[in-house]
Amino acid sequence: MAQNLSFVYVDQFRGAGSTVMRGFQLADIAQAHLGRRVRVTVRPLGPDFRRSTLFLTKGALKVATAETLSRLKARGNRLMFDVVDELPPDTTGEFADVVVASSLTAFEAYAREFPRIPVALVNHHVDPRLDAATAGTHPDTFRIGYFGERENAVLTPRIEEVVEAVHIDTSKEDTRWLESIRDFSMHYAVRRTRLLDQYKPFLKGFTAAHAGAPILIQRSQEEAVRWLGADYPYLLDDPVSEDRILAAIAQARAEFGGARWHEALDVMAGLRERTRPERIAAELAALLV
Repeated sequence: MAQNLSFVYVDQFRGAGSTVMRGFQLADIAQAHLGRRVRVTVRPLGPDFRRSTLFLTKGALKVATAETLSRLKARGNRLMFDVVDELPPDTTGEFADVVVASSLTAFEAYAREFPRIPVALVNHHVDPRLDAATAGTHPDTFRIGYFGERENAVLTPRIEEVVEAVHIDTSKEDTRWLESIRDFSMHYAVRRTRLLDQYKPFLKGFTAAHAGAPILIQRSQEEAVRWLGADYPYLLDDPVSEDRILAAIAQARAEFGGARWHEALDVMAGLRERTRPERIAAELAALLV
């Protein structure tokens, strides 16, 4: 008999990146790869769920009250909390049956914080439209771009003379970046630390990997180093400065197509393999045993 797996969102955050990717797109991955053993739906938060596994997206957990979660539990539902890059809500200890981590660092932190609740790793997937957008493309010149919200990156007028910033609005569904990503041979991800940052998945790295491009990021980003390895060629040592960033970009430009460049590409190919939809689906399947 098939299990019921529902990805739960709220209309208020329906267009947010976390809802689109960890709700609708993750549901599509589950539907495509888990076969007849799972009946997959995507539904808004409400009282009608019964005897189902509910994958509560970040937006749904912002809205769900203790009363709402209590009613869902009383109807025989199994609740999975997926906060992605935010802290688990205060309701976690009482109502979560599983705490879902989307990064290696989050998995370890949640395991320490919630020793009595199962913690599971479901790594963040890339936008499934990306592979189609970049299929067969191999830029033959050096061009480095930043894809994301500008406030998250170290960008100055001098840096933007060599790094092209392609803005992505994660508060709504925005796919314009897919039209240009194929034109870049390297991705820039030197991060500006913000107080609201928690355990961010290495999505920029996964995106670069699926686009067939190396990434430039600072060594102090622990999640990135976990995936890339300490010997990855394009890790920027701290302290990060404008001059160091520009020097690192100049070095990458000089090495384009050479031995170190191909060493970086080999590492990125490993990331691409580890974040294939089949691998993400297997991590989801492990939640359902």
